[in-house]
Parts: sequence; structure tokens; C-alpha cells
Amino acid sequence: MIINADSLLPHLKEKVRPTQSDASRHLICPYCQVRTRLNVLGDGRRKCTVCGKKFRIHKMTEEKKLQQCAEILLGFCLDFSQNKTSQLTHHRYRLVANYYNHFRRLIVEKSLPAEKIKIISEPDIDIYVPHDKSRCRWCKNKMRIADKNTPVFGVQFRQTGEVYIDPLKDDEAVLYFKVLGSEEKTSERFAGYAGFICCGKLHRFGTDAQANDGADRLWAWIQERVRSHRGIWKKNTEFYLKELEWKYNHRSLDPELQALNIIELMPMNFLTSWSL
Repeated sequence: MIINADSLLPHLKEKVRPTQSDASRHLICPYCQVRTRLNVLGDGRRKCTVCGKKFRIHKMTEEKKLQQCAEILLGFCLDFSQNKTSQLTHHRYRLVANYYNHFRRLIVEKSLPAEKIKIISEPDIDIYVPHDKSRCRWCKNKMRIADKNTPVFGVQFRQTGEVYIDPLKDDEAVLYFKVLGSEEKTSERFAGYAGFICCGKLHRFGTDAQANDGADRLWAWIQERVRSHRGIWKKNTEFYLKELEWKYNHRSLDPELQALNIIELMPMNFLTSWSL
């Protein structure tokens, strides 16, 4: 195994309550097809009490599932694409993709309040903004598919040095961005944001040289990782952006430490609640 995630297993086991059920009893015998009690032999095999046949049960144990989760989580923190993690760990691509989606959702729920999460799941379309069907209503760039429900994301640099990517409501976007044909640009309108992300581009406001420099470094960092993943799904743009925001803020940490931080966010009995 190329990815060694054994150090994460003890922390993942703390998130799973031990089961008291014996999965080896009352199974269907592969020979006589009768559901019956199976005797456990000394070599680990099972013996059917009806036909007397001996066989081994190949099942996905809880320990094996935790091993899969640990390896996929480490691949996520190493910033490997889903396809690369699947190739390195030899786990099914669909399993890797499901785990990646859960990790991204944990990051979104941690970094965004409930009202912001609602913007992502239910975009606000109450405010009417004139727009050309072939162009974005916010930045006026041409789009392959005009989706007027996609939110715009403000880029903010906090005093702690961390970056915060903020999905904005329509009424907030109207106040901050030039969408109604007005050429007015005052410091009040752009206060708090170094720029905004829309249609796969970063638009800088140009009022603060230090903020612009930080935005350029952030965007170059994001583009480098998007290229290594060969693009991102448009329908999940907000989850990818929050993932990249989290990784950018934790880029100085070792991948294993990043993984431990994500494990702290995972719910108890996640193997059951995530239905993987």
C-alpha cells in the first residue's frame, strides 16, 4: 500500500461504538442455501449445522472499513484527486468520491453559518437583476450555460492571515458589485472584500495593493490545484471552494495533522450515518 494511514486508525476507532452483534451467526449457507447457525472453527472457517460443509466468510469488517476511510482521508489531505486516490489505494472510485463529498460537507458545515449554507442549497432569486442570457449577471462574462441561481463568492482576508470565501445573497451582491450599470466605486461598497469569484475567475477590486497581492497568491494556488484535479464540477463549485479555502488556511500543517482535524469534525458512528 503506497498510502500508509495506520496512524489515523486509533482516532477513527474513537468515532465508532463497538458492536455487540455476532455477524457470523444465522447466515445463509452457500452450499445448502439454508439460513442457520454457523459453528466457528479454530482456523476461522464456519461450519453449517445443516449440511456440515465448511467454508470461509468473506465480509467487509468494521476494521476494514475504517482502514479504507483512513487511506481515503489521507489522500484527501494530500490533495490527491479522487481518481488518483482510487488508483493508489485500489478502492472503488465511487467509494472514494462519496468519502470526498462527506469531507467537503464537513468543512462547509464547520466554516459557514446556517444562513450561508442555505444560500448554497437554496439560492436567493427574489431580487431582480437584468442580465443577458449569454452572460453572467454579476461579472458580465460569457458563460457556456447561463445559471442565474449560482451565488457569487466574496474573498476576504482576515486579521489572522486566513482567507474566507463568502457566498453572498443577491441583495448583498447588489450592494457590493457593479450589476446595475452604475460606474460608482466607493470604499464603502467594496469594504471587507479583496475581490469576488464568479464564473471561474477572480475579479479584484484594486483598492488595496496588499489585498490584491494576497488575492493573486490565493488564486494562483487555487488554479494550480484545480489543474491537478483536471477541473471541478460546476454544480459543486461552493464545496470545492470551501475545501480549497480550508486547505489554504491549513497548508502549513502536515497532511496527517490535517486529517486529524477533519476526524474531529466527523460524527459518531459515521460508518452508519454516512451509509457508505
